[in-house]
Amino acid sequence: MKRVIIIHAWDSSPEQHWYREEEAILQKLGFEVSVPVLPGGNWPKLDEWLSVIESLKPDKNTILIGHSLGVPAIFRYLDESGQKVDKVISVAGFVRDLGIEETRNFVDKLFDWGKIRSLIGKTVVIAQKEDPYISVEVAVEVADKTGGTWILVDGNNHFDTMDLDLINARLV
Repeated sequence: MKRVIIIHAWDSSPEQHWYREEEAILQKLGFEVSVPVLPGGNWPKLDEWLSVIESLKPDKNTILIGHSLGVPAIFRYLDESGQKVDKVISVAGFVRDLGIEETRNFVDKLFDWGKIRSLIGKTVVIAQKEDPYISVEVAVEVADKTGGTWILVDGNNHFDTMDLDLINARLV
């Protein structure tokens, strides 16, 4: 059975944004879905997030969906664990220091992109043209580093809400 793990954004929870709606849709499609609570609130610690991801035991049949800070958390998990996964979907993701002290510990050391690319079957990067936090340049960087395809859509809400078909059409 295919599994999906949704890693939420900074200072967020599974009850916010589109996460529970996506969970319900994917369960109806036959996926096993996890949307964990990630600790730390406004001051998240990478090691705590990695511990939560590890406890869910992603494997080669797992699709990891990250929103915003969830994206570097996923890539750091893959880099450190060496675990192969089926797919990574980046929603408003980044892999560099954005000048935000609270999230710097997720991106303050280099990623081994060759290793990470070898662990992912496919990467999809979804970005907004006018995202207030993640520029198009940053989104392109995620696609370039991962060898992924990218999708640019209209919008400026950092995907607080979104058309879930952007994700669901790319799950197979």
